[in-house]
Amino acid sequence: MVWTYHYVEKPLPLLKNLPQYIKPNGTVVLVEPKPGLYFHDGKDEGISIERMRSDAEQAGFKLVRTEEYLQEDYIFILELNVLPVSFTQSSQIFPPADTNYIGLGDFDGDGDLDAVFTNQAQHHSQIMINNGKGYFTDSGQKLTPQGHGAGIGDLDNDGDLDLFITCAGWTDENRISHKRPSKVYFNDGLGHFKDSGLDLGDTEPSGNGINLIDIDADGDLDAHIYYYTVAENPYYHIIYINDGTGRFKTSEIILPKGSRPVWGDLNNDGFIDVFLMEWEKGLRALKNDGKGQFSECWQLPDTGILYGDVALGDLDNDGDLDAIVGNRQGTPDKPTRVYLNDGAGRFKDSGQILNPTKSPDLCLADLNGDGFLDVYVGNFRAPNEIWLNNRKGQFFDTGLRMCGDEPTAKISIGDLDGDGDPDVFVPFYGDGSNSIWFNDRR
Repeated sequence: MVWTYHYVEKPLPLLKNLPQYIKPNGTVVLVEPKPGLYFHDGKDEGISIERMRSDAEQAGFKLVRTEEYLQEDYIFILELNVLPVSFTQSSQIFPPADTNYIGLGDFDGDGDLDAVFTNQAQHHSQIMINNGKGYFTDSGQKLTPQGHGAGIGDLDNDGDLDLFITCAGWTDENRISHKRPSKVYFNDGLGHFKDSGLDLGDTEPSGNGINLIDIDADGDLDAHIYYYTVAENPYYHIIYINDGTGRFKTSEIILPKGSRPVWGDLNNDGFIDVFLMEWEKGLRALKNDGKGQFSECWQLPDTGILYGDVALGDLDNDGDLDAIVGNRQGTPDKPTRVYLNDGAGRFKDSGQILNPTKSPDLCLADLNGDGFLDVYVGNFRAPNEIWLNNRKGQFFDTGLRMCGDEPTAKISIGDLDGDGDPDVFVPFYGDGSNSIWFNDRR
């Protein structure tokens, strides 16, 4: 896989900034128009082949060859040093079901990834059983309709995966509003789910999504549900504490209204912290004291931040969680950005600019098998994109575009066909069919 960029009649940019210039279709060709105009660290140092080679390696390239261009001008030909990736769509066709989220887990204990479809409107949510090769069969279980988000984990500490499904409001063709509470389902270990009967009293608000985390460090999974109301700043949050048996009660932990929280251990102290996108305020990181009490450790004011998505992962392989942030309605002046963690939960803008997003769903996985996290960018009614990591924490647009302008929703990535590489399961919100994309690496 190689990329092309013709940089003619201008001084070379710093190679460490190259990722934002790369175009997907050939080798990287850099034209040095005049001797003495190769810039390194902002200084004119003239042409040095060894310096070019060294800088190229640091930027994730290798210098293939150098050619003289006209008289005393030079062409540097570089090749991006990453493994390729490609995907093939499965032939399986799923009946349209207004699926908002697809969650993956081994529900029946047979060693492969099964799936839950949280289906909106009148469609019941479904449990789909994998045959081990990436073909899924409806188990026939009819879980709650109006499903929106799902948390998968062992809620009652019996060794199998249970389900926590949030439900969103729905207005039918007769303008009648339908509302349902969140549901907790216990697994019998064989993939059969039973309603726990838990009532959180959250029928009125629209439960848009859920995260399962051990927020109080007591060894069981608690629940963070984010709710939606019709308002200018529409999102708010409730944390529910698990008693260890899958029974939950409302906590007193407060998260900022209008924020998009994403959870992870940001300062490597063993406790779950939270990274926030705050509506028209900016970005913040809050550290957990281990008892569910949070204090600020970093902030970046930005009134252009609305609601979007954040993915946390170790992007530069230095042992801490970094962040990639996409705005809900990204524009050229509000692109997707990468923030690198200093290990203490403080973040610095890496300077990288990825394409603007549209109601994004950002997923991190090692898609090409080189040991570094890549980015799958899901867009609503816009093509999904794949960006590869150059092993330096910098990302390159592969040019792969998937799913067209369909209304794709919350995507999941996992090894669906048991061949050892990550595949992609894409839900379609509306009349489209959920789709599986198999990774061709193996």
